[in-house]
Amino acid sequence: MSRKKNSSTSAKAEPKDYLLEIGMEPLPARFLSSALKSLSSKMEEALKAGRLSFKSVKTFGTPRRLAILIEKVSPKSEASSEKFFGPPASRLKNPDGTYSSAADGFARKYETTADKLLIETTVKGEQLAVMVNRPGLSAREILAKAAVEAVSSLEFPKSMEWEDSRFKFARPIRSFVSLWGDEPVSFSLAGIKTSRALRGLNGEGAKIEDASEYEKILRNMAVLASLEERRQALIKKLDWSAAEGGGDWDKDEDLISEITAMTEHPVPVLGRFDKKFLELPQPLISLVLKKQLKFFPLKNSGQLISAFIGVRDGISEGQNLVKEGFERVLVARLNDAVFFFGRDRKRPLESYLEELKRVTYQKDLGTMAEKAARVEKLAENLIGLLSDFPIIKNSLADIARLCYADLTTGLVKEFPELQGSLGGVYARLDGKDERIALGLEEFYFPLGPKTPIPTTVEGGLASLAGKLDSLAGCFAAGLIPTGNADPYALRRQAFGVIRIALERQLPMDLEEAVSFALATQPIVLAEERFSQIRDELLDFLWGRAQSLFEEKGFAIDEIRAVKAGGLKNLSRTYLRLSALKSVRKDADFEPLAISFKRASNILKQAHYENGNTIFHEERLVDPSELGLFEFLKTTETSLNEKREADDFDGMLKSLTKVKPHLDLFFEKVMVMAEDMELRQARLSLLGKMVRLFKEVADLSEIQGASSK
Repeated sequence: MSRKKNSSTSAKAEPKDYLLEIGMEPLPARFLSSALKSLSSKMEEALKAGRLSFKSVKTFGTPRRLAILIEKVSPKSEASSEKFFGPPASRLKNPDGTYSSAADGFARKYETTADKLLIETTVKGEQLAVMVNRPGLSAREILAKAAVEAVSSLEFPKSMEWEDSRFKFARPIRSFVSLWGDEPVSFSLAGIKTSRALRGLNGEGAKIEDASEYEKILRNMAVLASLEERRQALIKKLDWSAAEGGGDWDKDEDLISEITAMTEHPVPVLGRFDKKFLELPQPLISLVLKKQLKFFPLKNSGQLISAFIGVRDGISEGQNLVKEGFERVLVARLNDAVFFFGRDRKRPLESYLEELKRVTYQKDLGTMAEKAARVEKLAENLIGLLSDFPIIKNSLADIARLCYADLTTGLVKEFPELQGSLGGVYARLDGKDERIALGLEEFYFPLGPKTPIPTTVEGGLASLAGKLDSLAGCFAAGLIPTGNADPYALRRQAFGVIRIALERQLPMDLEEAVSFALATQPIVLAEERFSQIRDELLDFLWGRAQSLFEEKGFAIDEIRAVKAGGLKNLSRTYLRLSALKSVRKDADFEPLAISFKRASNILKQAHYENGNTIFHEERLVDPSELGLFEFLKTTETSLNEKREADDFDGMLKSLTKVKPHLDLFFEKVMVMAEDMELRQARLSLLGKMVRLFKEVADLSEIQGASSK
């Protein structure tokens, strides 16, 4: 009997997999990926905070479930001891020998008594201290708490309430499965208690006995729980269907991801339509197929053919009926497109401009016609910020003038996703130059963080003008994004501004561009308010630039070091960043950064304004400061040449040679001398050095180790 007990105890001591599944009503596809990432990070953080060890984490997600499998979770958390410090030791007792209220309060905070407090010597002197010993907790206790907190804290772009406790979630929750190995980890949330019930694709159910069986049980019920497995299965089956259809399927990554998130067991279905519909503009057909019906177009030699692939969720014997249903709904949409296209083409694109006067952009920002006029004016102004940059001005003017004309066409009213691309199609049919048609087609580019920017400089500048006008107008009207709310897609537009300026290598002062965009808005702003909004918008743009630079591998302190003036020429800012990252690897860099920070602090404490760096050499008396002066004087000439060539790497390497001169200067002289003329000369000398460095980077922002 004793042996059985020992055997059971031994078995329980082994690590086990933990499963948490949230079963719910179908979740919007765009919510799935971010929800899984958030669920994973929250559970990992909770287990680490609870000192509960585990091996790895897997996530599973379908429209009807969010799940996480944490492998090899220990049966118990690690015990810990931590020392906490409180008031000075002198406050332990009152003059009469009783324990003080400060000591009693500190002891109560950590669930002990004053007579058990320690006295420890610290940098602050002798302090009261307490040692808190935390015993290990059972895995089930920690996991239950972590699961409830993780599920409760998940955030979605939109949430709903459906039961008495008013719990909020993206869609109503219908079940929880929570198992540590074969043992239930019970909790109740949103009126739902945990169970062992799993639901399959067609409503069939199964009981799970052990967390490790999760994927297998779902697969037996025709559910591919892994997002990546489902994605790869979809791609493989699309290849087969495309071969059968005699073409190549459009490998649209966004559509692949969306279909993967919309299905539990994707099954492609090949369909066809009448060739007469191929007379419609190809972007229109692609839009109907991909955006409205979630079908994959088929192409031959880059041209659409009269076949497509739809995707249904699950296998059935009636695939022909599914195929016929897909074809019927497509033909109906294409017939609508034929009607509106024929009506639109009775007039040239330019004739639709007049109707923009009857379309409101935003109540405080006027009509779309007024917005179009601002964009046209701003585009013209941007040319002035790009002196000596090759631009075909007439093409830019036409793109800016016609960029919103397609909004009042019948097709765009029926298919709003066509705005922009339809303008390009109609411009070509009107005989416009291809540069203009392409600029209109790509006016809203980039559509995402990884999607292409406009192909031509003219298209890029028109797109910039449109985005800057939207940003300036919305900021002036107080429509600044908060949290998940961004109805005017200002974050995407700001990111687009940064990408176009950087990837097109436009030597444009975005600070000036923002000022002009704000000045053209119909909202009248007082001077102080204008400056405030301008600064807020510039910070917003820099935030997007910072995100982009971080994605490219630059450290946050490096990015902060080039922030001053960073939007005045983004392509140069990128070169400055690259130079800083390169030179930072040198062994002498970090000590130099420390000395530079010391110089900056001295200037700051002296309230020195780095504008007057002209001073007389005869005011300097010590050889160390004369040496620093001569170095800066000699180096400045070569720096000017390197700056003209955008050789910021060379500039920084030249400046790093200042270190021995600067070290000797700090060793031999007192900057804040009593002689005011001498003090000013020394401050000016440091100011000159700091200014030269800041033309590349502000080294006072650099933190930590010499390489990142």
